[in-house]
Amino acid sequence: MSERWGREQVIELAPSAVLARSAQEAADPARWHGTGCDDGGVWGEYRTGTPHGHEVSHHVCAEPSGPAFGCSCPSPVLPCIHVLALLLLWSDGGVRPGDRPAWTAELLERRRRAARTRRRPGPAPARASVARTPAGRASDPATVRRREQRVDDGVAELSTWLRDRIGRGLARHAGTDRRMWADAARRMVDRQAPGLATALHAIKDLSSPRYGADRPDRMLAELGLLALLLQAHRRRAELPEPLRATVRARIGFPVPQEEVLREGERVRDEWYVAGSRDVEQDRVIARRVWLRGRGTGRSALVLSFAPPGRPLDSSLTVGTAFDGELAFYPGAQPLRALVAERHGPAPAVPQGTTVDGMLQEYADALARDPWLDAWPAVLQDVRLATPEGSPVRPDALHVMDPHGDVLPLCLPPGDDARRASWRLLAVSGGAPFTVAGEWSPDGLRPLSAWHHREGAVAL
Repeated sequence: MSERWGREQVIELAPSAVLARSAQEAADPARWHGTGCDDGGVWGEYRTGTPHGHEVSHHVCAEPSGPAFGCSCPSPVLPCIHVLALLLLWSDGGVRPGDRPAWTAELLERRRRAARTRRRPGPAPARASVARTPAGRASDPATVRRREQRVDDGVAELSTWLRDRIGRGLARHAGTDRRMWADAARRMVDRQAPGLATALHAIKDLSSPRYGADRPDRMLAELGLLALLLQAHRRRAELPEPLRATVRARIGFPVPQEEVLREGERVRDEWYVAGSRDVEQDRVIARRVWLRGRGTGRSALVLSFAPPGRPLDSSLTVGTAFDGELAFYPGAQPLRALVAERHGPAPAVPQGTTVDGMLQEYADALARDPWLDAWPAVLQDVRLATPEGSPVRPDALHVMDPHGDVLPLCLPPGDDARRASWRLLAVSGGAPFTVAGEWSPDGLRPLSAWHHREGAVAL
């Protein structure tokens, strides 16, 4: 092909970071057969096995110059995971020139016809219902049903697999843990359940030495939450609608931004930008920005994604505030949101709470969404403290509120921990200050601090 794309160009096509990560798992040369490329396109057959010995295959092709994509899988979204994986394989030089098979033209034409059918205006039953459906976004009901069935099959398969692993004992697989969990995650990608794949990757990562003696307890806790999610999906018809939306999101069903802006809960407030954190996951950077409403006390999480080297959304600066309206994604504990409207700046003074107040917020949120992995904390009038007789060092720092309640700080490893701890000490100077961060079972990870004389400092 005359001009080969870089990995960054391919990753930019992914509808979400979860799909980008799953595609990189699927870009395994051992799973691809009959690949080839010419001056106009790239093609191949993706094959994977199931625990029962069956083989599933999909024909995949792409014409980057269009771009135009085709895949025989039932995904309603293009580019799907298989198209992204094929393009990643091609960008890495893993596809050689060859003669294009006849099925590529048929597959691309079938996809074009399907797209034209979805866009063709029919006899609309009512003007209002047409206005609620953006052009080109309608999904074929048969495709949606096939996706639902594939996910149901994946949930049943994973449930059986987990029972088998627990029945045999996790210690028996200690030497092959990472490969075992990675293989299970790839099967969930094939079943179009990327959320389950992400959960399995998180369990795989628990084999890291940094968890030490806590590893078995952490793994069993995560397995319990995963089993709860699988059970909730099987019984989703019995769940109230907000919890059903949470379960679907955790499984990996995306909610388009247009739908969130159109139908999501709207909350107007003066939103303080409490903290920001960038997390890298397999060549995709996710920026997590935490907001807190000064009037409502409501917390919100705004996410953005980009490949390394590409700019992320920088419109929300830590330590600033704005009068605006957020649109929240559906769920039992609405937390993720989009900035729908901005009406102007607001006083950049955070409104925090006590340790007990934050823990009560977290407990209430966890009761609504037991799969929460982090919760925003803005603690007001706290001081830095260490256990009696302990020296001042990063792994011993706590914050203490006026009532004497304390929380341990969880600082990033290495030099970042030392820098963050000394910056906190410098901002506070031993006096009360406000700290914002992410609370998790590991402790409070500080992201920013605010002092009435020093102002806001990002950590």
